[in-house]
Amino acid sequence: MFLPEHRKALLEQRKAATKITPPVLDEQQWEMISYIIQEALEYEQPILATYVTTYEITDFCGFVDKIDTGKKYIQLSNGSQIEKIPFHLLVDVTWP
Repeated sequence: MFLPEHRKALLEQRKAATKITPPVLDEQQWEMISYIIQEALEYEQPILATYVTTYEITDFCGFVDKIDTGKKYIQLSNGSQIEKIPFHLLVDVTWP
C-alpha cells in the first residue's frame, strides 16, 4: 500500500525515466537533412521526417510547406494534418 504522495512520486520517476533525448547529429547528417528538405521544397516532393517527441520517436510523412530558420522549425503537411517540427528534434529525413 502506498501513500498518495509516494505513489505520485513513483509515477513521476517512472515517467521521467522513459523520456527520450534527441541525438546530437554531426555536420554531415545535417547537410544531408538540409539537402533533402530543400529538394523536397523545390520539387514539391513528400519527405518522411523522423523526430523525437517527449516519450517516443515519431515519423511524419508530408510535403514541406515552410522552413523557418529564425524560429528553427519546418512545417510539413499531409492533407489536413500539419506538423511543425523543431530542427533540434529531428533525427532523420528521407524520401518515402
